[in-house]
Amino acid sequence: MGLFWTDAKPRVTEIEFHKVRAELAGDNFTEKERDRIEEIFRADLYEEKEKDKGIDEQEIDKGVAWMREHVSEHHISLEKIDILEKKLKARL
Repeated sequence: MGLFWTDAKPRVTEIEFHKVRAELAGDNFTEKERDRIEEIFRADLYEEKEKDKGIDEQEIDKGVAWMREHVSEHHISLEKIDILEKKLKARL
């Protein structure tokens, strides 16, 4: 373990999340769908402690799994969920 060792996980920051959100508009996600996605991930994205802010890979997996299991609640298609997952993971 060196002087600059850290256990910080790669995360999708708030800035990166908003870039993904803008990209989703180009993939035919409606504003309502993009708002709902932000609601789903908001607890992870806007955590109180600075070191915890952002969405790590486990949180992406958990959120995406929830979305796949609850399509009837948010009405975002499985195809769009796949696109979202790919874009979020690309930002890690």
